[in-house]
Formats: sequence, structure tokens, C-alpha cells
Amino acid sequence: MPGRKLVSSPVSPSITPHEDPSQQFLHQSLERVYNLQHLDPQGIQELLEFTIRDLQRLGELQSELAGMADFTATYLQCQLLLIKALQEKLWNVAAPLYLKQNALASAAAKQILEETYKMEFMYSGVESRQVVIIHHMRLQAKALQLIVTARTTRGCFISELPHMQGSFVDKLLDLMPRLVTSKPSEVVKILQTTLRQSTFLHLPLPDQLHRATANIIEPTGESDNPLRFTSGLVVALDVDATLEHVQDPQGTVKVQVLYPDGQAQIIHPKPADFRNPGPGRHRLITQVYLSHTAWTEPCQIEVRLLLAYNSNRSKASARIPKSTWSESLEALPPSENGIEGTIPFSKPVKVYIMPKPARR
Repeated sequence: MPGRKLVSSPVSPSITPHEDPSQQFLHQSLERVYNLQHLDPQGIQELLEFTIRDLQRLGELQSELAGMADFTATYLQCQLLLIKALQEKLWNVAAPLYLKQNALASAAAKQILEETYKMEFMYSGVESRQVVIIHHMRLQAKALQLIVTARTTRGCFISELPHMQGSFVDKLLDLMPRLVTSKPSEVVKILQTTLRQSTFLHLPLPDQLHRATANIIEPTGESDNPLRFTSGLVVALDVDATLEHVQDPQGTVKVQVLYPDGQAQIIHPKPADFRNPGPGRHRLITQVYLSHTAWTEPCQIEVRLLLAYNSNRSKASARIPKSTWSESLEALPPSENGIEGTIPFSKPVKVYIMPKPARR
């Protein structure tokens, strides 16, 4: 980077002399950012932005490394969002300016949470060691949300703490007794200091990593002839799509229909609607039944595919050998606060429809 002296680091032991040049570039890009602690805050942000652009470009040029590059760039983007949200100059402001800073920090935390769920559930090949790093980043985002809450909370703050107990990193666990008895302003200082001092964890990469993708073949979205039907009744819309690198498509793939008035319809295809033409590939051939009240003119609906996830059913946690868990942990019941959600993973296709009033 022009004008900045970067501390060199030894080449990762995972890089071999005969490694593909593109893979070498990927690993060396990561090695650069692990020297973040040696740079000033502005230099950290510039290096991360520079590396993210490099990785995104690599993914565009090398399709076989697209999943790995995109996964890594997303992780670095989360780190960048966290660093920007914690800039000291933004927090040392008068109380009337809290609202703007709180909004910026809340938006950063929300985006980090969304990106970490994508990292965990949208890629095949993710192992438990990557999931640990993803969860660490997610907990940092939750701590950032807690800081925002604490800054604007008056009186007792203990009601906010159960969400963090037993689940945060070692430093924060050591601080829990202080947090329980602290005023909101003190909680802000403790969490800010802990987050700023937390190290940038090294993200190990698996041998293979692929992002789940979907492409809707039918409907094409190119027809100007509206699909006409009587209001209150239903009409079938054929949906044909190809899926790549989706694990358990029968349990996770859903079809979403968005209507112009904001209504959304989510359909879970039947298991028989999925075909498996080859390794890592699936074909979805199904029908979606549409219905709506009468409109005065044709309007477009949007059809897209969603990938559903549940944090209690992490695919990586199922692969962790039981021997790695203590016997005392085996007796614990599953969490009742599992996060469920959906991630759009296909481009939306627009279809004209025209519900007609019923004849009298």
C-alpha cells in the first residue's frame, strides 16, 4: 500500500512451493491482514478494504476459488464493519449525538449478524473450526448491540445480561461479575475496551468450499402476457430451477412470492420435487399456486428461492465428534432460543399476473 510500511510475516505453512498461484495469492492476502495490530486505525481499514477488493476480484476471475474467496472476503468485511463501528472518535461525542452513532453501530451489528449466518449456512465444506470463528464474530456483533442498548438505558441493566451469560469469550466471562453490578455507562466502557482489545482471529480455510447458488430457469421473466385468473381462486405457476452446492435441499429450499402490495407467500416444495442429476447438483421442478384479490391492471410479482436455516441445526456441529465434548455438556438440553431465518440465494424473476373480478 503506497505510503504505508507493512510488517512482513512468514509465509503460512499451508502454502506449499507447488501450490497454484491463485491459491498462493489467496493465502498471502490473508497473511497480510493478520498483521493488523501493527497498523494505525486508518491503515487497518485501508488494508482490509484493499484485501476485500482483491478477494472479490479473484473470485470473479477464478470460478474454482469463488467460494473460498467470497467466504474470506465476507469474514474480512465483518471485521471492517466492527472496526468502523468502534472508532473512538465516533464514540467520544456529546449525548445529543448518540442517536446518530447508535444508528450507525446498530446497522453495522445487524449486517455482521446477517453475513455470519450466510457464512455458516450458505457454503458447503464449512467445518467446525470455521464455525467457531463465525460464532466469535457473531458474539462480537451482539456485544456491539449491547453497547448501543447500554448507552441509552437508564436504571437497572441486569435484564439485558442473560443473553450474554455463558456464551461470550474468555475475557468477557471474567468480567461478568462487574457487568452485572455496573451502571450502563460503565458497561459501555468495559465492552468497548474488550472489543477493541480482542485479537483478529486467524480464519483457517478448508480444502474445498463452495457457495450455494440457485438459478431459476422457469419462469423466465421475459413474457409480457399476464397470467390471468379469477380473484379468490388459484392459478398454478411452474417453477424450474437448478441448485448448486445446496446441502439438504428438501429441508432448506423454499420458494418466495412477493406481491406488489407487500404481501409475501413462502412455499416449501415437496421432497419429490427435487432431482439429483449429479454430485453437488439438484434440480427443483415444482408448482406454486397463486391467489389474490382483483386488480385494475396487470402487475408484476417476484419469484425467488430462499435458503432456510436454524442455528440449532448447524451442519458443522453435527460433525464434531462426541469425544470432544465433556460428559457434563452432553446432559444439557438444546437451546430454546435458536435463530431461524431465510437467505435469498437466487436472482428474483418478475412475472405479470392479472387477478380478475369474479363474474356475477
